[in-house]
Amino acid sequence: MKSKYLNLIVIVLVLIFLLSAIPAVIGKSRESYLINFIYSNEIEGFGFSNSKDNGETVSYEATAYALQILDSSGKNPHDASLLKDNLKENITEIFNEEDFIYDLYFLLKSLEILEDSPDADLKDRISEYLNQTEQDGGGFSISNTSTSVSISSTYFVIQIFSLINESVNIHKNETLHKNWVLSCNNTGGGYGGNSSLSSTLLSTYYAASILTDLGFSPDDLVNVSQTLDYFKSFYVNNTGDINNYGGYLPDDSAIFALLSSTFYCVNKIDLIEPQDLNKGPTVNWVIDHQNFIDGGFVDTTYGDEEKSSSIVSSYFAFEILNTFNSLSVLNEDVWMVEFNYWILIAVLGSIGFTIFLIYVIWRKRRV
Repeated sequence: MKSKYLNLIVIVLVLIFLLSAIPAVIGKSRESYLINFIYSNEIEGFGFSNSKDNGETVSYEATAYALQILDSSGKNPHDASLLKDNLKENITEIFNEEDFIYDLYFLLKSLEILEDSPDADLKDRISEYLNQTEQDGGGFSISNTSTSVSISSTYFVIQIFSLINESVNIHKNETLHKNWVLSCNNTGGGYGGNSSLSSTLLSTYYAASILTDLGFSPDDLVNVSQTLDYFKSFYVNNTGDINNYGGYLPDDSAIFALLSSTFYCVNKIDLIEPQDLNKGPTVNWVIDHQNFIDGGFVDTTYGDEEKSSSIVSSYFAFEILNTFNSLSVLNEDVWMVEFNYWILIAVLGSIGFTIFLIYVIWRKRRV
């Protein structure tokens, strides 16, 4: 009789240990995964890297985008005070570097999100530099030593003027700059990087953004209907194309729709004619690009190539959802088994304990 009770007790104990060793299926929201991904790329007090592939290299662009996502989610970076100081120091250090305008925009944007700004002397220095990039025929060049004007440099300079509250400088010549932008229009409604280049999606996005930033209406585009059709032409409406349905291609020859190109198109279609958007398919397409290996968002890649999320792609995904007022989809819980070293120890311990009990019972039976 004792032997029966002993066997029962052993079986119960073994079951308890085995059940305790089974990894719990944990439900976390999509937003939680995304926020964890953002923090995993934080270089505390200095900024954020774009992805794990970039190691400890701070990206000014990724930093601005990471801060925007955190701010919109009610979160803060660690050691925001040190981060502000380093951002201001970075502005001083990069003056006159090759990508100064581009980097300056993201540094200032980061400070704005953190509710800070450069001191008066640094603002004056920035303003003086930007004024030297303005061209007599309209538009702005990429540096104060260049006369080569482009849509992209004009876009970033105008954005920077706004960030340092000097937009009044732009509006002195707003019509001149508007006419220069319109001169970049091509047949079909797209815009080139300058008046001699073919249309690209990004340049067309910049062109429409510049007019808006200057206080003009989308109707001031050379042909707003053609430009709307240009953006809509990148939409993938083929339900059989599981990789792309709902997204927007970056160009006519592209195989995969990208989060960036989808953001550019959605943002401007929403500005010109919101009813022409396809909310359901596009929101579903974006959600399908969340990568639960790391929690961020990632573009489609070829075959079995490992997918690595980035903060930049995650920002585009976040803003697309925001445009559709669909950030609530990030509240959806995703259930999955999460690896944990304590679980591994419990499993190994349970196996060892079970083997020990079997050995003890075997010895007692022999006796």
